[in-house]
Amino acid sequence: MGERPNAVYRAGASIRKGAPLNYLPDRRGSTGLHGERNKYGRDPDANRRVICPDKWAAESGHPASTTVTDISASDILTCDEFTFAATYNSGGMPTDMEGTNPVTSGDQCLQTFSRKLTSSGYWHLFDDDRRAAPTFKEVCGRSTMSGWVNSTSMSRFPTFAKQLRLLDEDLYFVRTPGFENCDASQAVVRCDIR
Repeated sequence: MGERPNAVYRAGASIRKGAPLNYLPDRRGSTGLHGERNKYGRDPDANRRVICPDKWAAESGHPASTTVTDISASDILTCDEFTFAATYNSGGMPTDMEGTNPVTSGDQCLQTFSRKLTSSGYWHLFDDDRRAAPTFKEVCGRSTMSGWVNSTSMSRFPTFAKQLRLLDEDLYFVRTPGFENCDASQAVVRCDIR
């Protein structure tokens, strides 16, 4: 497929704005080795480690992040990255492997952390003000968050990929209901998540 389109796409009668993601499959082929199902043999965890190095959340994550020990007693803080590690669009994917937005470190990403407010019980995503203010030109995002929230939010993706029979470099869109109405025109970005 090579070229990564970045325009308006038509899917049936609907119009999609922005660029799709390009799937980077991991293993589960004949040998069970990481990366054997993509043309570069790239382990998606290698992309993840560029943005979220091992132990980053424990050592450098925002201390005000909330875990959900009331749901999962062993919950710990983790690092979450966007764009997903299992895509060619990941900030960790090298240019020589068709990476579209390579960075050398997650420090180059927009930095956030999640916290559950005790007053309302709602989750909020906050700017990590220990780092440089976001420019909104960052090509990736990194967030400190509950491991339970992080893992359950993507727990349905393997089923999605299997049901749609996604293969190496296949295009797909991610829809984030509620975020379509975010107002980023002010210093504080506000979203009414539905």
